[in-house]
Amino acid sequence: MGLLLLALWLGSASFALADASQDNLKRINIHVDNALAAVKANDIATAKTEFQAFDDAWFDIEDPIRAKSKDFYAAIEDKMNYVKDALSYNPVVAKDLQTALENLNTVNLAYINGATTVPDTSATAAATPAPGATAAATVPATTGATAAATSTPTNTAASGTPTVASLLTILATAKDQQAKGDWDGAAATIKNFQTTWLDVEGQIKTRSADAYKDTENDMALAYTLAKQKSADLPGVLDRMSTRLEPYKDANTYGIFDATIILLREGLEALLVVVALLAFLKKSGNDTKQSWIWSGAVAGLGVSIALGLAIQMLFSSAINSSNREMIEGITGLVASVMLIYVSYWMHNKSSAVAWNRYIKQRSTAALAKGSLIGLAALSFLAIFREGAETVLFFLGMGSGISAGDLILGLAIGAVLLGILGFLLVVVGVRIPMGPFFRVASILVFYLCFKFVGTGVHALQVGGVVPSTTATYLPENGFFGLFPTWETTLAQVALLLIGAGLVLYNHFKTTKEDAKSAKPVETGAASAATK
Repeated sequence: MGLLLLALWLGSASFALADASQDNLKRINIHVDNALAAVKANDIATAKTEFQAFDDAWFDIEDPIRAKSKDFYAAIEDKMNYVKDALSYNPVVAKDLQTALENLNTVNLAYINGATTVPDTSATAAATPAPGATAAATVPATTGATAAATSTPTNTAASGTPTVASLLTILATAKDQQAKGDWDGAAATIKNFQTTWLDVEGQIKTRSADAYKDTENDMALAYTLAKQKSADLPGVLDRMSTRLEPYKDANTYGIFDATIILLREGLEALLVVVALLAFLKKSGNDTKQSWIWSGAVAGLGVSIALGLAIQMLFSSAINSSNREMIEGITGLVASVMLIYVSYWMHNKSSAVAWNRYIKQRSTAALAKGSLIGLAALSFLAIFREGAETVLFFLGMGSGISAGDLILGLAIGAVLLGILGFLLVVVGVRIPMGPFFRVASILVFYLCFKFVGTGVHALQVGGVVPSTTATYLPENGFFGLFPTWETTLAQVALLLIGAGLVLYNHFKTTKEDAKSAKPVETGAASAATK
């Protein structure tokens, strides 16, 4: 419940920020006004300082604008790139800088005043290269469609959504074009990079604010260098590639995660079946064990069918525009389920509690004299674990590669097979206390990771804002991202987990004390006699 409230709070916070986005842009647009006034007075230094102030402030307010209107967001980013382009010339041409700033101001004011469509500034969008610039070449401003048509198509994920790998491919194409002397093609390809960047930047911003800012600056510089036919272009492109390379692998889950999900869920289901078989044997009902196995097989079959059905359903529902949102929501739902599972396992961490749990359900089924009841008990035990497994893997979404998923499932299945042989055939007994304690820790680890990656996916999708801080921890194994939203969500989870552990401890202590009272009374009575 706590995580659901947290998710609702994050969602409402994002909408509140989106509503305030016009005021936020109005507040920082004063720097654009000041830059325009400065350039009209031929004070280029002040104009540059004022625009830099706008650029720095834009980093803090851009997410709600992107969530509210991707068209306006893309237009503002595009106009900012033209301002950076105009400022990169030496000397700066005041007329070109003024035109770029006026276009940026026009788009900003349209958004501030609540316009629903981006104003057309194409007539003045292209800045003229500075006179005397080294081998300057005029390259028309290109839209995303034009750039895409004049450069090598980008590589995209299976969903059609651009990835960091797409950006690296574009950079390699631009470098190859420059090496062949096709400067116009390189400039168009870099413009394509700027367009594609808008669909990928969230993956970088939520992981490294510095890498995000540096890439935004370098892609504007690279475009200018391509227009100027500068020998510095290859170095800038290499620098951008080196910076983005660590983020090429967008997978947030690995073999270990896939293995422990299947192993934990499968082992718990296996323990239920083994415990039911053992109880029947002790109670003299060996002949009814086939009903346990029948229920288990049926539960496994229905779980597999459920998994395939849900996979087909989500494959048809997910597209490039809602993938992150759906993966984020399913990740958070999975984390809520994992909290319950972790608490349940912690509650059954003693052999007495586990045996009581199995005995109560088995005795109830036998008391009714229903063999179907025994099969249903086994079926529900397997199906519950299977359904949870489906949900957890669904929460991983595209955050795990197919190879890692298959290998993790294979390792988990082999380990389950070995454990099943030892438990059922050899008769090895697993100490319930240590098993459930270790398992609950692993489950809580998964829950912690699901919360971080779930919020992160919503941030990438623009549903939840991302407030980055360089001093916040980042670790892919634990699902840590350097944003306040992911960090606070995981801190809340730790507090909830600690609260549940304390509650369970006091509850167990109270129950133990209550069960000990009759013994003490009987002993005292005997002593009196």
